[in-house]
This record gives sequence, C-alpha cells and structure tokens, in this order.
Amino acid sequence: MLSILKSALNANSREMGIVSNNIANANSTAYKKSTANFEHIYSIHKSTDPDKFSGQGVGISDPRIQMSQGSLQATGGALDLAITGSGFFPVIQGDQIDTPFFTRDGSFNITANGEVVTNDGLKVMGYLGDEKGVLKNLIIPTTKQNSDQTTSIISNINVAPNGKITAVYGLDEEVIIGSFALASFINGPGLTPLGNNRFQNNAKSGVPNYGVPMNGSFGKIEAGNLERANVDITSEMVTMLKTQQAFSGVSRLLQAEVDITKRLIDG
Repeated sequence: MLSILKSALNANSREMGIVSNNIANANSTAYKKSTANFEHIYSIHKSTDPDKFSGQGVGISDPRIQMSQGSLQATGGALDLAITGSGFFPVIQGDQIDTPFFTRDGSFNITANGEVVTNDGLKVMGYLGDEKGVLKNLIIPTTKQNSDQTTSIISNINVAPNGKITAVYGLDEEVIIGSFALASFINGPGLTPLGNNRFQNNAKSGVPNYGVPMNGSFGKIEAGNLERANVDITSEMVTMLKTQQAFSGVSRLLQAEVDITKRLIDG
C-alpha cells in the first residue's frame, strides 16, 4: 500500500509541475502547452485470468505536447510572422545545418549584415532567390548597389502569405529576396521540447519535411502578427486545483497508513 500511495504522490507532483510550467509560459510567443499522461501499473502474473492481476499504483509518462493553434496578436512588425496551420520555422545555431531546431515563434530580426535571426540569435533558414531545393541562411541585404554607383538603403520588407520575401530599397524599388521555409512532421506532438520555444526532431516525430507556406499541407504566413500561447489559464487553474486536492488526499491516506503500521509494530 505504501508504494501505491507513494506512486500517486509522485504522479500528482509531476502533474503540478507540468501545469505550473504551462501557466508560467501563458504569455510566451507560440508556446505549446503540455498535458500529463497517467498510466496504471500492474503486477506481473503468468495467469491470463484478469482477476489475478493487481494494481501496483500509478505512473506518469512523458508529457504530451498539444500543438493546437494559438490565437494571433497583431504587432505590425515586418518580420513578426505567425503560422496559421501546420508547420515550423527551421532555425540553426551557427553553421550547424545538420542539427536544426524548429519553432513557431516568428519574432525575427535582421543583423547588421542582413541575416534573419531569432530573438536569441539563431539563424532562420529559407530559400534564396528562386531556389526551392536547398535551405540556406536567409539574408536580406540592408543596402543595394545601383548601376549608377549609388547606394539605396532598405526601406521596407514585405512577407506574403506564401512566405515570399520582397525588400523595398529607396522609395519604390522592389527586389525579391527569396522565401521562408516551413517544416512538418508525421508526429508533431512527438518532438522534443528544448526550451525557448524550440523543438528538435527524434524517432517519435520522424524526420522533417521541408516546403514553402501554402504548398500542400503547409499553413500560411500572417505577417505583422505573432502566435500567442495555446494555454487557457482558466482550464489550467482548474487542473491545478484538482491536482492539489488529489495530492492532499493521498498525503492524508499515506499518513494514516504510516500511523496504522507504527501501531502494529509497537503493539
């Protein structure tokens, strides 16, 4: 009995941690909440008779990520991009193109040399020019050398719903830079969360399939918007209260079991 009650305490404690993390990230851009997965633990018995099996407590497996769409928040930023539908932005650390990360957080910036990066400095991958086969670091030049040897400075950036990037130099000279890429997975909820709204693929999620927005099953880009977290605070608070009550109830049962055992030993 003690081991069963202990397993219940551990399971409720872990669920409390998951709920607390959801609430803490309710205002994080494109955060995807997690839910606890409880599982029964049974004793091993050679018999096929169900009555021979006895419960040994409760366990909790790895939290399951909920990839439901978050609401959009208008920002007006040229490189604030939200994905509506399926897909993740592929980003890399330095030149580690073979080990990309994936994120739904589209709050991007441009460095002094024109590289498109995330808020924490990861390079955003996409297609330059008309190329659609090779992923490269997206670079939007901040200046353009004209044929008359003058230099035009970038004045605006437009990102279409299909990910196409158009830069405006000077007053009205438009140049097509390329397009943002998206990645999809057979099992998106199976991705490994790494923090900072980043994920990495594994055996559960499958390998990434790359493409451009609005092509096939890929979603579209909403420029000037950011995706909000898909956390419902009211729902999370209800879950937290239920978990606290369950933890408190199991604690009282455990204390009663300890007291009974102690009296039996002393007696």
